[in-house]
Amino acid sequence: MTGEIDRVRADLVDAGVAGTEDLGRFVANTQYIRASIFDERAAMPVLLRVLPTLREPNLVIAVAGHLHRPWARARAFEALLKAFRVWAPKDPSVGWALGDALAMSADNQHLAILLDLAERREYGSSRQMVVNSLWRYRKDGRVSQLLLILIEDPDVSLQAMSALRRTLGNDAALPHLRQIRDTHPDEKARQQAARQVNQAERGANK
Repeated sequence: MTGEIDRVRADLVDAGVAGTEDLGRFVANTQYIRASIFDERAAMPVLLRVLPTLREPNLVIAVAGHLHRPWARARAFEALLKAFRVWAPKDPSVGWALGDALAMSADNQHLAILLDLAERREYGSSRQMVVNSLWRYRKDGRVSQLLLILIEDPDVSLQAMSALRRTLGNDAALPHLRQIRDTHPDEKARQQAARQVNQAERGANK
């Protein structure tokens, strides 16, 4: 990754971005570790420009992490979408990170694209966070229709079941979750459904 990250840092320095030494560094708790000083907002134009040129998986994941911000919405969507379509079929880890950032950057105008990505089985587990985000658009009838299909797909079943509960409500989702728990041929999907049923039953009784 050294060659690519050095090139990206050089581009960031040329653009006047502060804290380039912290590119790819993420700190959740600053009690014992110093906070990152990387200026993500200022870096965004450079990161969007270089993203299609990157070939190092860890660097792509890092860039996706820096673009996984509410303020990057809309502006980052197209670049993330193009990168997702390249990486998702060949590297689930990179695809997952890009899908997570893509879901964060999407809004109502992108729903048709998200639905299309979510149903493409060739993208495997890279779709998980895209599927997980669909409940945000629950007023659109296409969302529940697709989630009822995706709860059968082991690659995204957990995310689809969680999103289905938030879309339909616990009471309406329970019959579908119980069916997966009792009849699905994949053991992992059955176990996931059993946990979702327990959570939905507790939520329905409140």
